[in-house]
Amino acid sequence: MKRITLYSLLASIIIYMGCADNTENPGIDCSQSDLDVTIASTTLPTCEESGSIVVEGSGGSAPYTYSLDGVNFQSSGTFTNLVAGNLSITVMDEDGCTAELSSVLNSNGGISISVSTTNSDCLNPTGSIEVTATEGDGNFTYSLDGGVSQSSNTFTSVGAGDHQVTVVDGTGCTSIAEVYVSSNVSLSADIMPLLQAQCTFSGCHNGDNGASRNWTNKENVIDKALGIKSRTQSRSMPRSPGVLTQAQIDLIACWVDDGAKDN
Repeated sequence: MKRITLYSLLASIIIYMGCADNTENPGIDCSQSDLDVTIASTTLPTCEESGSIVVEGSGGSAPYTYSLDGVNFQSSGTFTNLVAGNLSITVMDEDGCTAELSSVLNSNGGISISVSTTNSDCLNPTGSIEVTATEGDGNFTYSLDGGVSQSSNTFTSVGAGDHQVTVVDGTGCTSIAEVYVSSNVSLSADIMPLLQAQCTFSGCHNGDNGASRNWTNKENVIDKALGIKSRTQSRSMPRSPGVLTQAQIDLIACWVDDGAKDN
């Protein structure tokens, strides 16, 4: 009986150790992924009928999901009920890697919109959006984020982040474009000094807890950008004695939302 019990105990230990080894996840390096997204077909919108677009993912690790806003994903690459304007299409694979494609869905007899932007400060609305509308009857009014309509095609004092431009012509034909205004936050000038001052003390993100979590290395910061944003916003990072003000947390969020650029 002792022998059986001892054997079972040893077997359990061996199995447990084997499981621990097998479940070790070295992580996925999305920067090396060949994930891509392409447009398969489009149906142009008119004032009477909405448009559609069909996109396809390739490379990476199937299956794929697709999004037009980078937040809400669906298994189908078909998007319907679209108006003319800018499109930003994101594909995500099974590993969580993403690829993006920007496109303009032109109008077939309705209103076609294109936009240009200038950056905004992260904490103060200093950006601008200039709208160019064509087609329709030419008598356009413009509104931003559901606000009051105006005859001018330029919006100033615009904050960083996502915005929606609506153009209406004299017949009531309407077209909407989703616009992102980038911030002026810099990884080198703003984010790295902030993280190094508040997060890279002994035992915390100075390399003691793993080389990939060393925030003195900007490549690591870029790779872990989404996690850094999430943890600083939930205030689970930094650990004491590090501390971040709300303005500093917002700076990190702006940089990540801009695409976590090496700028």
